[in-house]
Amino acid sequence: MKRWGVLLALAAAPAGAQTTDAFAGVPNLTFRTYTVTGTDAPSVRRSLDAGRPTDPHGGAPVDAGTDWAIHWRWPARRHGGCDLSRARVTFRATVTLPRLAEGATLPPPLAEAWTRYMAALETHEAGHVRYAYEHRGDVLAAIRGATCRTAEKRAEAALAAITAHDLAYDRDTQHGLTQGALFP
Repeated sequence: MKRWGVLLALAAAPAGAQTTDAFAGVPNLTFRTYTVTGTDAPSVRRSLDAGRPTDPHGGAPVDAGTDWAIHWRWPARRHGGCDLSRARVTFRATVTLPRLAEGATLPPPLAEAWTRYMAALETHEAGHVRYAYEHRGDVLAAIRGATCRTAEKRAEAALAAITAHDLAYDRDTQHGLTQGALFP
């Protein structure tokens, strides 16, 4: 499932990526960044607007995004059928965030605004990551409570519920604006 809002461990974040505890404890998480330049609020905003990703669910440009996936599988039994008790789910996510260009210097009030903005973006994107990660077990439970014939549909229904929450989260927070993700 792909979701925008934000494979390696958190420690693998690119140099200059600003990450917080909001993502702590979530495995299989990759960070991507796009470079932002400028020395004043209008030029930084123009750079953000030029580099930011597009939300695939609505087509609107967003300052940060999260792409997560939950996959599942189960083994076949030797003499036919499947063994849903041995089903497994895997999770991965990629968070895309803006990053100030190397050596960029912002005036102190603007630098403080950037720091607050980045913290709010991270909080918002971590909301996507955490919810999907913490509910991956819903997919596993759906599979294990199914039959070989219904397992795939039940897994997809559980995944659809997680996606619906993700979409509502963006709608309710206006893609993080209500959480302070606005620059300048």
